[in-house]
This record gives sequence, C-alpha cells and structure tokens, in this order.
Amino acid sequence: MHGVLRKLALPALALLLSACGPLPHPFEQDAPNALIEDRQALSTISIAPVEGAPGLDKALITGFETEDIPASTQPPGPGGLWLRGSRNGGQITWTLEDAQGGMIGTVATAMPPKATPAEIAAAVGHVLRGEDPNAVADERPHVVLAPLKAPKTFDAEGLRNALGRALLREGYAVGEAKGAAAVIQGEVHITPPPPSMTKGQDMLDIAWTIKAPDGKELGKVAQGNPVDHILLTGYLGPLGRAIAEAAAPGIAEVLHKQTNP
Repeated sequence: MHGVLRKLALPALALLLSACGPLPHPFEQDAPNALIEDRQALSTISIAPVEGAPGLDKALITGFETEDIPASTQPPGPGGLWLRGSRNGGQITWTLEDAQGGMIGTVATAMPPKATPAEIAAAVGHVLRGEDPNAVADERPHVVLAPLKAPKTFDAEGLRNALGRALLREGYAVGEAKGAAAVIQGEVHITPPPPSMTKGQDMLDIAWTIKAPDGKELGKVAQGNPVDHILLTGYLGPLGRAIAEAAAPGIAEVLHKQTNP
C-alpha cells in the first residue's frame, strides 16, 4: 500500500558470518536505521503538487519506493515530512520541510523528462541520508550484486537495491563485472509455520555468498528471523532496509579481509 509506514516489531536479525571457516559474528539491529538523526525520514514523505508539472507528485511515489522511502500525496502526520517543488526554468528546487514548515534541506533537479521520477527520488534520498550526490562512486572498489534467488511473491529487487545502498555506505559500489572485486549472490528461503501454529510467523532465511571474480568462494553471511507473513509479500520497505543494513557490515568484512589479508 502506497504511503503507509507500519512500525515493525521484529526481533533482532540473526546473522552468521563465515570466511575461511565458520566465524560467529552476531549483529544486532536494535538501533533504528534512521536516514536522518531524528528519525523523521522513517515517516511518510508527503509530496506536494508541483506547479507546471501535473502528475509528478504521484509519479514520485514509485520512485521513492525504489529508495525504500514511503511516500504519499496526503498531508504528513506527526513526524512526517513535506517535499515541495518550485519550478525555475528547466529546473525544480525541492525543499524538504518538517510538518511545522521547518526546512531540513534542499536539492535541485532537472525538470522531467530530463530527470525521471526515479532520478529525482534518488537525489532527495541523498539529502535524507546525508550523502554527497556529487561523489564519484566509481572511485570506490566495486562489486557485482547478482539478482537474488527468491520466491516470486518476495520483493527480491527491493532487497537487492537496499543492499546496494547499504554497501555504498560501507565503501563498496555496485557495478559491472569488469574490474569487480567480488560477486555477491543472495538466496532467500521462506518457511511457513506448521499447520498447528495458526498464528505462527514465517521463517525468513537469507544466505549471502561472496565470491572472487574467478568463482572462488570467499565467505558467507547468513541471516534468519521469524517474520509476519504479510510483511514478506509485496513492497518490503523498511524491512528490506533493516535486512540490508544488518547484512552489509558482514559482507564488507569478508571483502576487506580479501583485499587486506
């Protein structure tokens, strides 16, 4: 459902890291993965209509889904944000405000069709995450992130995108095979509860395998957690972000040991 952010009551994601043999590596995801310190960005972003760009506010909702940011065209609730666009020639200046009108940040983008809704959402996402949109990701070592193997009802592409952003914050960009430091493969398994547990949760297991370009296995990161079934169908949103943020440090540790033995 667009524009709705549900609070997730999930236990800490369990994670096991192995590289050159099993290495216990517990990782707790107790702290909120806030995009800005006061957690406002975890609330729904409300997109105001842009004069001279009819329909852009609604088109941006899908773009923000790719950024794992819930969005709506409805007024914000407590802790929510306004995104307002002001057209200036061939550009739009976007202003992020809190519900009381206090400015959080601004970013300028080209007008559609020169900038797609996805590109605009990515630019706003940089502001929320405190990233430099002009940073050259190609200067960082890059890895290949293969398409995930997952059930058809699972938002595999959403999790893959979330992991790519989490790895970027660990110092690794996702790119093409040429010159890549490693290939990361992910496999998702969902096991329903036994029939006797009418209110049981599905067991979500994810295995990340890190391989050298020549196919040699460098290490694995395993995650497992019981999750409500409804959260595993359709748009993952904050759950996908939490999974990615839990996995990225372990994956980065394997990559770091490979490049710094």
